[in-house]
Amino acid sequence: MLKRKTPPGSPMPRELLEWQIAVRRFTMDERNGAPHAGVAPLVTVRQPGSVLGVVSHSIICGVLPSAALLLDSTKEFRSLYESRIVDGARDVYDAGVDYLKRYYARVDDFDACSITTLLSSELPVVDALRAEPRCALVFYVFDLSDRSEVGRLRCLQMDAIAEVLEEGPVYDNVWWHNTLFHGPADASVVVQFRHVDSWDTRFGRLERVAS
Repeated sequence: MLKRKTPPGSPMPRELLEWQIAVRRFTMDERNGAPHAGVAPLVTVRQPGSVLGVVSHSIICGVLPSAALLLDSTKEFRSLYESRIVDGARDVYDAGVDYLKRYYARVDDFDACSITTLLSSELPVVDALRAEPRCALVFYVFDLSDRSEVGRLRCLQMDAIAEVLEEGPVYDNVWWHNTLFHGPADASVVVQFRHVDSWDTRFGRLERVAS
């Protein structure tokens, strides 16, 4: 069977990428790496047999370094893990947080066309995305008391084409990044969500966000 070719994706709105980088800096500086709601979108994908024909699955998402920095980034993640694991997983975690405080410094160092996640290969959402790669990531941050740029109200939908990866440079980068915080993940896949379009969905809207 011929492998379906995944479109390359289009740049996401600059404000979306800037926010995703900023929220990651915030989690490293203020939360010792604990995820913020802004990095936990819902993946909505077709799933035959469900009441509406679609299901939304929660994930933790990541951003990729730019293509020019991808391989070097992977080497740094791997080197950091392998040099510190002798002192235990906690030492690796703390070193990873310190490293990422510097890592999320420049928005232009990151890929503007995709978002990723690492998942167990046996999850229903992985099967669904293999069958139908068209999907949406729904970012929902609804704290009316937080007026900071990171925490302010956001309801965004990113239409995407998903590619399920079991190997390759993107897989390696996401896998080693995840390993810093959770240890080696056996039987895992990386899903690369390539941006197609973005929408502001606050309070019933459906307004395109310009790239």
